[in-house]
Amino acid sequence: MTLFKAPILAAMFASGALALATDPAPAFAQAESAEESDDAMSKPLVIEIKRGEVIQIIAPQARADGNEARQAYYTAAFPIAEKFGYEKEGQLAVRQKVVSDYDPGGLLFYSWPNAAAAKAFANHPGWPALKAERPKAWNELKIYTSELDEDLRLTFDPAKFYTVVIAWGNPENPDDYERYLSGIEPAVKRSGGRFIYKMRNPEFEAHASSPEAPVQLTFVEWDDPAGFAAVQSSEEYLASRQYFSTGLTRFEFYWLEHRP
Repeated sequence: MTLFKAPILAAMFASGALALATDPAPAFAQAESAEESDDAMSKPLVIEIKRGEVIQIIAPQARADGNEARQAYYTAAFPIAEKFGYEKEGQLAVRQKVVSDYDPGGLLFYSWPNAAAAKAFANHPGWPALKAERPKAWNELKIYTSELDEDLRLTFDPAKFYTVVIAWGNPENPDDYERYLSGIEPAVKRSGGRFIYKMRNPEFEAHASSPEAPVQLTFVEWDDPAGFAAVQSSEEYLASRQYFSTGLTRFEFYWLEHRP
């Protein structure tokens, strides 16, 4: 995970150091034309989770020598979890890691029927021993969990582009990050983007990282990756970017895609 102090963040954004995120050529040029016709015929990934249910997003980084341990974990853990209503909703691939020392292969979406079910699973007598096996299978397994206070419907279209920013807040300026997002939203919309989900104050679990939870996971859908560059040159962004640097202590930033 990359740690940025506020002054470094401000300098990075002012100098355009996120050029990798704004230039689609390095990550997206290969086989783009060949994929377009297939993508047009592919079905989107639709995730629907109801109010009171629990969404869980997992970002795994597998060990190269951990395949046997992963299979043993899946075989033992998932039947128990499924008895408590645990369901896989879908997954997105990480197409480009922009800002992060962490290198997950994707984001996996799961759900529990309610918080009580998730707690009952965590209290299962066989779970502690299974959980202890995770380091043998993954270098890291970052898990973000949130109980929904309203119905959630997410549609991931293979013809669209997606970003997620995982943000750790600055307790000295707890409102600045949301102020930044609100400030740039008109430019995001004008540039072919839309905020599709903000997972606020999730519970966080990991076995090899700091236990400090992020304040938010912010998902944005883009019609074209060039839209991100357009936002960075907008008046709204220039007026609001200071609140990004003052509102966060660190963040991770990825481009995502749905691969049917």
